[in-house]
Amino acid sequence: MKRLLWLAVFSMLVLTVLAPAAWAQGDEVTVNMEDNFFDQANITVAPGTTVTWVQSGENPHTTTSYDGLWDSGMIEGGSDGTFSFTFEEPGTYDYYCIPHEEMGMVGTVTVTGSASASASASATASATASAAAGTLADTGGPPIALAAALLLAGSGILSFAVLRRGLS
Repeated sequence: MKRLLWLAVFSMLVLTVLAPAAWAQGDEVTVNMEDNFFDQANITVAPGTTVTWVQSGENPHTTTSYDGLWDSGMIEGGSDGTFSFTFEEPGTYDYYCIPHEEMGMVGTVTVTGSASASASASATASATASAAAGTLADTGGPPIALAAALLLAGSGILSFAVLRRGLS
C-alpha cells in the first residue's frame, strides 16, 4: 500500500511540474526564405508567437519590417541561417527582403488576439548561421509538453489500477 501511495504522490508531483509548462510555451512558426520568395509569406499567428525565418535559398536574403521593428541583416545563401522575432501585440506587420523586394519577395504577419491593435512587438531577434539548422517544421510547444503530461498521468492511472488489482 505504501508503494501505491508513493507512486500516486510522485505521479502528481511530476504532473504538477510538467503541465503548467505546456501552457506557458509560446507557439513557433517557420517561414523559409527561398530564391526569391518567402515560403508561407503571409501568415496569421496569435500574440506571443515566435516567427523564425530560415535561409533555404542560394541567394542572400533579409527579413526586414517596413516599420523598422526588425531587420535580420543579410543572411548568406546556403548558410541555413535563421532569424527569429516574437510578436507580442496584435496588428499587421509587413516585411520584405531588401535585395529582392522588387521581385515580389514580401510578406505579412498578422497577429490576432485582443481588440488592441498596437504597432509594437517585442524582439527576441537573433541572427544565427547554423549549418545544422536545415529546414524547420512548424512547431508548437504546448502539444508536445501536454502529450508528455497526459502520458505521465495515464501511466500513473494504469499503474494504480495494476497495483490495486495485485493488492486485492
